[in-house]
Amino acid sequence: MSDLPLVGARRFEAYMRWSTYFAVSIPFGTLLRSAIEADGLTGAPLAALVTALVLSVVLFAGNILVVNWSIDTLVGRERRLLTGGVVAWALVLVALVSVTFLIPLPAMGMTVAAAIGSVAASFVPVLDARRVLLLNIAAVVLSVPLVGVEDIVLVLVGAVVISFAMWACWSCSWMLRVLLELQKAHEVRAELALANQRLRISRDLHDVFGRTLATIALKSSLASELVLRGQDERAARELGEVRRLAEEAGTEVRHVVRGELRTTWDSELAGARSLLESAGIRCTVTGDPVPEGHAEDLAWVVREGVTNVLRHSAAAQVTLATAVEGGQVHLTIANDGAGSEGSGEAGDGGGTGLRAMSERIGALGGEVTARRDGDWFLLDAMIPLPEEGTA
Repeated sequence: MSDLPLVGARRFEAYMRWSTYFAVSIPFGTLLRSAIEADGLTGAPLAALVTALVLSVVLFAGNILVVNWSIDTLVGRERRLLTGGVVAWALVLVALVSVTFLIPLPAMGMTVAAAIGSVAASFVPVLDARRVLLLNIAAVVLSVPLVGVEDIVLVLVGAVVISFAMWACWSCSWMLRVLLELQKAHEVRAELALANQRLRISRDLHDVFGRTLATIALKSSLASELVLRGQDERAARELGEVRRLAEEAGTEVRHVVRGELRTTWDSELAGARSLLESAGIRCTVTGDPVPEGHAEDLAWVVREGVTNVLRHSAAAQVTLATAVEGGQVHLTIANDGAGSEGSGEAGDGGGTGLRAMSERIGALGGEVTARRDGDWFLLDAMIPLPEEGTA
C-alpha cells in the first residue's frame, strides 16, 4: 500500500504541469482569438498582430520552461535556471506588451494583463501563499497603467485574469505539496514498520535460538563425555535429542519469520527445569501463580534468564520465584554462580538478551534489573497489573 501515495503524487504532478501550461498559454489564446476576429487589418497593424502572435508563442515556450523549473524545484529535483534565459524571456514580455499598442483591437488590454499574469504564474509553484499574494499585487499594479485606467471594467477583468491564473497554479502546487508530504509520511511509516519487523525478528531469533543453541551445545558435550566413558547407549539418546532440537529449530525459524512464535509459562518452566537438570543444576520454582495476561511475557524472561545461566555462570542452583503484590507481578531468577569466572557479561546487564528483555517488558510499563548479592546473581522482572487486576 505504500506505493499508492507515490503513484498519486506522480499523476497529480503530471496533471499540475498540464494545468499550469494551460494557465500560462492565455496570452496566445487571446491574441489568436483577436486574429481570427480581426477584419480589415492591413499594413502595419496586421504585421504587428503577426509579430505579437510569434512573440506570444515564444513567451509561452519560456513560460513552460520556467513552470517546469518551478515544479521540479517543488518536488525536489531542483536544477539551475539560466540567468540569460530569464533575461531573454523578460525581453520577450516587454516586446509583446509594446507591440500590442500598435494593434487597434479592443482585446489588446486583456492580452497585456494575460501576458503579465502568465509570467507571474510561472513562478508560483515554488512560492508560499504570502509571496504569491505579494506577486499578485505587484502584477496587478504593473498591468493597470498598461491596460488603461480609463476603462475600469477592463482593469477589473484584467486583475481577475491575473489573480485567477496565479491562484489556480498555487492551489495545484499546494495540493501537490500535501500529496508529497503524505507520500513521505507513508514512506517513513513503511520504513518504521520494516525496522520494527527486523527488530522483532532479531529479538525473537535471539530469544529462541539462544537457548536452543545452548541446549544443543550442552547435550553435544554430554554425549561426547558419555562416549568417552563407554556409555554409548546414553550418548546415542543425547545425540538423538540434539537432532530433535535441530529439527525443531527449523520449525521455530518459520514461526519467527511469520510472527507466529508463541510460548507459554508452563512450557518454559518445564523446558527450563529439564535443561538445567541436564546440566546438573538444581532448579526450584516457588511463588504465586502468574496472571494469564503476563504469562507469555514472563516466559520469555525465563527463557533468556536460564540461557544466561548456562552461558555465563557455573551455577549449581537456580531459583525461579514469582510474586503478585502491590498491583505488580514480579519474577526473580536467582543463581549461585555470580562469583564464577565468565559470569561478568550476565552480571553487568549489558548483554543483548538483557536489553531485548528490557525493551519487551518496558513496552508493558515494567522493568528488568540485574544485580549481585554476594555469590548470587539475581535477575528481576516487574510488570504492573491492570487496574481491574489489582481490585
